[in-house]
Amino acid sequence: MENKYILILGGEFALRERVLAGALRASGGMRVLTMAKNRTTPTIKFFDDYLPGDVADEHAVLEAVKAWERKTGATPAAAIPMNDFTVRAASLVTEHYGLSGNSRETIHNCRDKFVMKQLLQDAGLPVPRFAAFSTLEELKSHIKEIGLPVVIKPREMAGSLGVLKITREEEIEPGFARSVADVISLNGESHAPEDLFQVEEYIAATQEVSVEVINQGDYHRAIAVTDKYLGEEPHFVEIGHSVPSVHSDNAQLRDIAERACHALGIHHGVAHFEARITLTGEIKIIEVGARTGGDTIMDLVERSYGINPYELHVRSHLNALKPLPETLTSRGLSAVAFIKSPVGVIEKVTLPATLPEHIVNMQVTAKPLDVSKKLESWKTREGSVEFFWADRKPKEGFREHLHTADEYAASLFTLRKA
Repeated sequence: MENKYILILGGEFALRERVLAGALRASGGMRVLTMAKNRTTPTIKFFDDYLPGDVADEHAVLEAVKAWERKTGATPAAAIPMNDFTVRAASLVTEHYGLSGNSRETIHNCRDKFVMKQLLQDAGLPVPRFAAFSTLEELKSHIKEIGLPVVIKPREMAGSLGVLKITREEEIEPGFARSVADVISLNGESHAPEDLFQVEEYIAATQEVSVEVINQGDYHRAIAVTDKYLGEEPHFVEIGHSVPSVHSDNAQLRDIAERACHALGIHHGVAHFEARITLTGEIKIIEVGARTGGDTIMDLVERSYGINPYELHVRSHLNALKPLPETLTSRGLSAVAFIKSPVGVIEKVTLPATLPEHIVNMQVTAKPLDVSKKLESWKTREGSVEFFWADRKPKEGFREHLHTADEYAASLFTLRKA
């Protein structure tokens, strides 16, 4: 296997650092490589090597892998995606080299939110009412059918970018304009269509959750349920997560998540399933990604259950996954909360001298002269704080992690005076 390697796409992104530990455990001695645009990406030095390239450009990724083969004689044993922007590239490499992985069709089913909702609805799974649109006139027509409030979103984006709630008629036009502007602000770096959108019925909920499901062939197994904490509407920015969820024992939720993976044709790796649970306990699927969850959710699962989901993700792509035990017992409560600076120009960042034992990691991404903006997507957060409390159980109303992150944010940043 000396001429084989595992290619991790998206492994250099922040908050996914534990992917390397998981990949090394699953590799059987194979080298583990990643891809990045250039050598200034700090995390690439931890991998065995890296291929230069844009992970979101599927054809450029395949060409980079071919060029590496010409240079070294080595070919991938697996091409494994870690976020939404890398799934198409991974599937193209997988198809070209005849590897194990999700098909091009499956990836399209999951990336295009309209196609996804159609397939889930056809499978008898619970989804909000939805419709596709490209123009303001189409959006207005669909809203007449669905009724306000609604949520609009780009069909192929991620990280809450361009996702907005519209409550009143006068918000329709500016809301659509803002969603379009958010997509265009990426300057094409996502390599996704910029003119395809979706409108969905707004689901009022007591809780939003995610379920991580490991898949191999027709084996679909819900590993863990995560409670998600969102910022203020009309945006839906994730400000924190905790594992286990207060809904971890909801058998219906786990069953729906597993059935959704089957309906979409996800046969390899960890899938990230998101849903809302209403006051009456009704479950409505928000979306399903054919890749691992972000925002350190995999790390939270590992701390609470002692298994690294990235390892399972890689093993599945190598067709080496073994069924999990019937019961996974939690060792404690894990959480992450995201740091948000007050709006303004950051003049100084002052890190704490020490951290309490239950805080296992803090990452501050902001630096002096950065402009802190309102919390409108993952791109406007300034860092994260991760927690673990041994033997602690999930509890309704838990928000301690969020309060702690806010307290740190108040002392971390000195803002330039007007």
